[in-house]
Amino acid sequence: MASSVTAATVANAANSAVDKTGSAFKALSYYLAKNEVALYPKWNIYDQLFGSIKWQPNMGSVLTGTTPTPSPVLRTTFMPEVLTNFPKKDQFTVGERTEDASLGMHRFESNRFRFLSNFESFWRDHLSYAQSDIVRQIQNANNTFIRTLMYYQAPDAYVVGQGLSSQIAHSGSIKKTSLAQSDIRTIENGLDTAGATTTAIAQSSGDQFRQDCTDGSAGGSDDGDVPASTISLKEIFKAMLVLQEDIQAPTFDRLHNVPKTSEMVKGKYVLICSTEAWASLLWDTNLRTGHTTAGATQLAPANLNLLQDGFAGDLFGKVTAKFDPFPMRFDHNGTFVVPQKESGGKVVPNPAYTAIGNGDTGFDKDGSTNDAGNASYEIAFLVGADAFKAINVGPPPKEFASKNMNAKKFYSMKWNGEVTLTDQFLVPTSGTAISATPGTELNVYGDYLKFISQAVIGGIAGDARYCLPIIYKRRRTS
Repeated sequence: MASSVTAATVANAANSAVDKTGSAFKALSYYLAKNEVALYPKWNIYDQLFGSIKWQPNMGSVLTGTTPTPSPVLRTTFMPEVLTNFPKKDQFTVGERTEDASLGMHRFESNRFRFLSNFESFWRDHLSYAQSDIVRQIQNANNTFIRTLMYYQAPDAYVVGQGLSSQIAHSGSIKKTSLAQSDIRTIENGLDTAGATTTAIAQSSGDQFRQDCTDGSAGGSDDGDVPASTISLKEIFKAMLVLQEDIQAPTFDRLHNVPKTSEMVKGKYVLICSTEAWASLLWDTNLRTGHTTAGATQLAPANLNLLQDGFAGDLFGKVTAKFDPFPMRFDHNGTFVVPQKESGGKVVPNPAYTAIGNGDTGFDKDGSTNDAGNASYEIAFLVGADAFKAINVGPPPKEFASKNMNAKKFYSMKWNGEVTLTDQFLVPTSGTAISATPGTELNVYGDYLKFISQAVIGGIAGDARYCLPIIYKRRRTS
C-alpha cells in the first residue's frame, strides 16, 4: 500500500521549474487540512457521542470531572398538612462527586517519502493516500480509546439470553466490574489475561470474564452456566429497559463534533453494533408481520430501514443504531481477535475475525486453519447520554471552513491531532568519500518528507452506569 512505500522504492524525478519554497508548499498545506475535514466524519463513531472536551496546551495533565448529584426521591405517597396546622417541610441537599483521569499523548507518523520538486503526480499517487491513511488511523485510535473506556469502566454488562452480569451465576468470583484507568493502562492492545495483567482484571472484564460468557468454563469446568446467545429485538428491548428503568439513564438530545444535530438521536438511547448484527434483526421472529396465531409475535413493528446522519433504524421509539466498522470480537476462550491482517502486501480482513464457529475448528488468530480461534462472539454497546466525556481529537476548528480564510489565519490555527508535513528527521546514508561506513544524518537537503501528528487523548466517566456492554454470539442471516 502507498503509505508503506519506503524512500528506496520511490523513483527520482528530474528537476523542474516549480517554485520549491513558495506556492507549492502553501497549496499543499491547504489541501492537507481540507482532506482532514472530509475524512474525519467518516470515522466518528463514539467521538460523536462523547467527544465534548476542548483541550488546549498548558491546561494540565490531569482531567478532573465534577458532577452534581441531585437529591434522591424518597416518597411513595405525599399528603401536606392542612392550612390550619403548621406545615411540615422537606429539606434537600444537592451533592457532587469528582473523578480524576490522567491524560495521555500519542504520536503518529507515516513512512518517509523522497521529495520530488515537481510533486504534483507524486502527491496524487502517494502523499495524498498516506495523509488520508494517517488521518484515518488517528481518528480510529481516538474512537478505540473511547470504546476501551466504555467497555472496561462499565460496572455491568448484559449477556444476551441470560441477563445482567451482576444478576447471573458466573463461575467462581468472575463478574463484570468497573476498572480504574490506571488498571486499563496495564492492558496492551486487548491483552487482558491474568498473565499479562492481574487476575482481578481478567475476572472483572478480561478474558476469563468473556470466556465465562461463552461457555461458563472459566471457573475450571465446562458447565455452561452463562452461555451468551444470539442478539434479538427482544433482548435489545430488555437491555433498554435496564437503562430506562433500573439505571434511569438519560436519552440523547444532541451530538458532538458535527455541523448539525441529528434528529435521529433525540430522545433515544444509541445502540452501537456491527452491520452484521443489525442485518440479523431484519429477520427477527419477534417482528409483528401479520401473523394470525396468538402469541406468535411479541413486539410492535420496528423501522429498521430508516437511515439518517450516520444512524439507522428506530426501535420501539427508544433506540437508534450506529455502526462500528470494527466491533470488539472474541473467540470462545475470551481472547480478542484483531480485525485485519496483511497478506501479500495487501490489507485484508482477518479470517479469524470474520469467521463464525464453535471455537473447536476454523481459523486461528494468525490466519492458520484447524485451530480454536474464530471470533464467534461480539460486544455491542447500548448507551445513554453523558456516560463519558472525551477530549476532542480533530477535526480543524469550524473557522477553517469560512469563506474569508486567508494564509495568516490558516497558519495561526492549531488543533489537537493536526497532521503536518516535515523534513526534520534523520535519514540513512551510504557513506562518503572520507568514510564509507553507512550511518545516519540530518535530512539537511530536504530530500525526504514525512507526515507527523501528536494528539492528547483523554476521557472521563460522567456516569459509567449509562453505558451497557451487550455480549452475544454472532450469527449470519441464512
